[in-house]
Amino acid sequence: MYKTDSAVRPFRICDELYHVGSLHGPCYLFDYGEGIALIDTSCPENLDYLISGIEEIGYDIKDVKHIIHTHGHYDHYGCTNSIVALTGATTYGGINDLANFQGGDPYADRGENISFTPDVNIKDGDVIKLGNYEIKFIETPGHCEGVISLFVDLHVSGVPYLAGMFGGAGIGSLKDGFYGDEEKTKRLRRSYVESIDKIIDIPVKIHIGNHLGNNDSFKKMEYKGEGNPFLIFNTYVSFLKEKRAQVQSMIDAEK
Repeated sequence: MYKTDSAVRPFRICDELYHVGSLHGPCYLFDYGEGIALIDTSCPENLDYLISGIEEIGYDIKDVKHIIHTHGHYDHYGCTNSIVALTGATTYGGINDLANFQGGDPYADRGENISFTPDVNIKDGDVIKLGNYEIKFIETPGHCEGVISLFVDLHVSGVPYLAGMFGGAGIGSLKDGFYGDEEKTKRLRRSYVESIDKIIDIPVKIHIGNHLGNNDSFKKMEYKGEGNPFLIFNTYVSFLKEKRAQVQSMIDAEK
């Protein structure tokens, strides 16, 4: 299981949240007390990898009751159909990424049977309650049309702190020529900057990475001091500022 370049051992972020995905395909396990939810489901080839990781930290894949997707790119929903077949879990996705989930994802291999229709379409400002937890969603388009960011109070040693994730931080899709539609690219660049402005002042204390590099997860995993590194070293604002500057430079360079 842990012999590939993309392998990452499961690790705990806070009391109820673990990363169980791979380097290139994120997947978070959220224990909400009455079952477990997954945030994203990694790449389609990672099903056995996910199941093994979930078992390694003491859970059973059959206890997955909800699957929340941050956006409609294959490395975030690749195992969803397989996990739903095993568990009957309810699926959630941004309403503006419905076309991607249903087969329009520009990154996906068209030969893979991974397209699906979410059971619940998430809109800006929606809140879902899982056990005693309330997850708030904010639409943050840019990386693609239907990105959703999420915010929820989680715990470190029983103390609550606001956790948050910018749901689509990659800027590869904003480079010239990606869509073959420069007006769309320009529009999404501006949406990306506006999305960051929309969420940067939210007082996040635990930064969850949409990919592991977003929040320096590897450095935090190696931390040997006292306390929780994901709480001590808060990368939320600095990361958003960095990404905003990168995309603003693209906008400034437009012809």
